[in-house]
Amino acid sequence: MNAPFTPVIQRVLLRTANATRLAEFYQKALGLLPHSDTSDVQSLSLRHPVTGHVLLTLIEAKDAQPAPPEAPGLFHIAFLFAQVDDWLAAVRRSLPLTPSFHGASDHGVSWAAYLEDPDGNGLELAWDKPSREWSWQGDQIQMVSLALPLRSLLQQSGPELKTIGDFSIGHLHLQVADLRVAETYQQHLDLRVTQSNYPGALFMARGQYHHHLAINTWRTRANVSRPENAIGFIGWDMTTRAKATATEWQEPTGALVTLEAARL
Repeated sequence: MNAPFTPVIQRVLLRTANATRLAEFYQKALGLLPHSDTSDVQSLSLRHPVTGHVLLTLIEAKDAQPAPPEAPGLFHIAFLFAQVDDWLAAVRRSLPLTPSFHGASDHGVSWAAYLEDPDGNGLELAWDKPSREWSWQGDQIQMVSLALPLRSLLQQSGPELKTIGDFSIGHLHLQVADLRVAETYQQHLDLRVTQSNYPGALFMARGQYHHHLAINTWRTRANVSRPENAIGFIGWDMTTRAKATATEWQEPTGALVTLEAARL
């Protein structure tokens, strides 16, 4: 990865009414493989084919129902690719599979393509520009949203790659009812605000990265909540710099965060 990126989000858990269908999407789009230790028919973990790291766990609940789009929860999971050619290959694989493509942006620090999986979970496929090209003002990153000529980039890219490149979960972006909950994320997850001048959103990170976690209020509505059996985001694993044993925390959107020691 482009320095100074260090994976902080290790795994995301999603509830689904059809784990087989959802797993097939991630296998074809990202090249993830079923984890060999998966034995529970109601859960299916998907790992990176090279590193072996489990990035997603799908929890099947046949009675799960879609959540209102205005409810707090997941905005998107960002999968970050180390090389631009691997990013382009993943975008090319994903476009015919996604039920909804939302476009692409140049954020100054990264290129990003936005789409959804078959359950409507938001996804970002991202590639970071070299960190020397990022714009900082003091300790605040200056991310922007500019048009990205994705069609031209895909046409200019090289031949179809036969292998799956290095990627991990770069960040999570959540939708919340009130941006003031950023304080509790910072306290529990050892984060700092890295950009606060983007309308309706806040970005947080550890170290000198642009963001590991973002929150926004772009489409949430007051008094709209997620049902207990909602399809979609139910939790994530995140590294901690503390030496204490792993702890759990239910964050403001209702998802369960498991804090664990960083992978060696």
